[in-house]
Amino acid sequence: MKRLMMLGCIGILAVSTGCSTIRVETDFDPDADFASLKTYKWIEHTKKTDSEMMKDPLIRTHVINAVENEMDAKGYFKAVNENPDFLIAFYAGSRKKVDVTHYHYRYGRWGRLRGRDISVRKYKEGTLIVDIIDARTKQLAWRGWAVSVLHGRENAAEDIQASVKKMLHRYPPE
Repeated sequence: MKRLMMLGCIGILAVSTGCSTIRVETDFDPDADFASLKTYKWIEHTKKTDSEMMKDPLIRTHVINAVENEMDAKGYFKAVNENPDFLIAFYAGSRKKVDVTHYHYRYGRWGRLRGRDISVRKYKEGTLIVDIIDARTKQLAWRGWAVSVLHGRENAAEDIQASVKKMLHRYPPE
């Protein structure tokens, strides 16, 4: 019975860690005047060495739409002229990850280990970075980044939207 309970707990732990949430971090320049920033413009990416995600036009569109939706909801406007208050840039990338977990589940007489199990989980982790740059000084004013397990191409738009929403919830900083 103990063994069955132990395996059940391990199973629940494995499932809960497999459904990891979005981890978000932010940083900002404490001297930046965020109250004066009202209009924005995107910075064009032209790097030839960008990740596969940055080269994907649909991923780029999902990110831009998600950021613009959040900025609109916060009362910021996309600049129609060439004099925005701030610039927005982003970077998206992914990497392969492997989690290896060792489970010791059976002890015999005198406390000796009698069995073990190894779980190997391969997955892809995505990172999205959004930068807010003061257009006048060209200095980075705010940076947010979100890291999450990628759930497949069919969920890309929803994953990006959730990451951007959680990240920009912290913008502007208090």
